[in-house]
Amino acid sequence: MSDRWHTEVLRSEFQRASQTFGERTKGRFDNLGVVDFSRAGNGARVLEVGAGTGNFLQLFGKVARQLIGVDLTPAMLAKAREAFPEMVLIVGDGAHLPLGSRAVDLATTAQTLHHIWEPLPVLKELRRVTADDGRILIVDQVANEHYEEAVAMNQLDTIRDPSHASSRPPSVFRTLMRLAGLEIVGERIVEARHRFSAWMPPAEFPEDRIEKVKRFIDQHGDATGMNFERDGDDYIFTRRRIMLLAERS
Repeated sequence: MSDRWHTEVLRSEFQRASQTFGERTKGRFDNLGVVDFSRAGNGARVLEVGAGTGNFLQLFGKVARQLIGVDLTPAMLAKAREAFPEMVLIVGDGAHLPLGSRAVDLATTAQTLHHIWEPLPVLKELRRVTADDGRILIVDQVANEHYEEAVAMNQLDTIRDPSHASSRPPSVFRTLMRLAGLEIVGERIVEARHRFSAWMPPAEFPEDRIEKVKRFIDQHGDATGMNFERDGDDYIFTRRRIMLLAERS
């Protein structure tokens, strides 16, 4: 998925956050309409790479006959097993999936690619394990197309979470999909306002890191394009996500 050092940082960060992550991110994807957007049919086998605590994958429970989650972090999957015992959960690397070719009807990854320095091998693996008539669904946060804003946004995200690799603008996602041998058949960009206190709750993040992020926002928040506004001791900001649906080209 990445170099060994970054993989260990990623695993360590999510190991630390595993106790609270599932509850903090509960409902994160509920209003995106991902099941309809994915065109997943009844009886589909659905795979998610970077499944974490299972909150995204469980959205497909009403249409799927099997839900398969792959993640690097055993502690996150342990939480998923507690919440969703019906899922098939596997510790593994998205760049080397432990599945046969054309094994699933829908291969997904949500809020994972920005943790990966080299996403192309993961996208190619998603293509490999997807049936000829299947689809690939990508959901991830995006940076602005303005280079300076993308740089500042990534600096902020890296201070918040050392396992962050890169938030990419939509144009980069489109290029990566083509390079992976995929044809985009659906695209949507969703914008929403969030609270800093919910993004970095003290129960999940070290106090010194929260303070570093706040200092960065005070000094450079305007440069990120995330429209930070103070609200007492809190901030409100904008986060954008891209949803891409693709088929084999």
